[in-house]
Amino acid sequence: MKEIISSCGYRCDACGAFVRNSKTAASRRKVADRWKKYFKLRFQPDKLRCSGCLSESSAACPLPAANCEIRECVLARGMVTCADCFDYPCAKMETRMARVEKVISKYKDRIPTGEFAEFIAPYDARKNLDKIRDRRVDRLD
Repeated sequence: MKEIISSCGYRCDACGAFVRNSKTAASRRKVADRWKKYFKLRFQPDKLRCSGCLSESSAACPLPAANCEIRECVLARGMVTCADCFDYPCAKMETRMARVEKVISKYKDRIPTGEFAEFIAPYDARKNLDKIRDRRVDRLD
């Protein structure tokens, strides 16, 4: 499956709340439980059905907030992701990335690899956005 990167660098295609990944009540409950455990986020499982913030039909990703300031900034600047921006990483992104990176460093070697890959790695925005920027630089060389 092709990677789908959100405005802020989350991997929609690997996110448990993405519509293709959250087809059952049990899968949504598992995502809600793990987000609570690792990120201290509380969501009702029935609210975890996201089309991705790049989708016209999606209000926004449920993970950061219903009205994501990163998404609004990216759209206002006519970009697809923060990787397109000359200001990357701005203070807003640094704050968001630091929160996720704290969770990554806390759990990287403490939970099963599959669980880390499923519930934490998709939100490593710095890794995902830097990879996009690196590909662009490679094309220019």
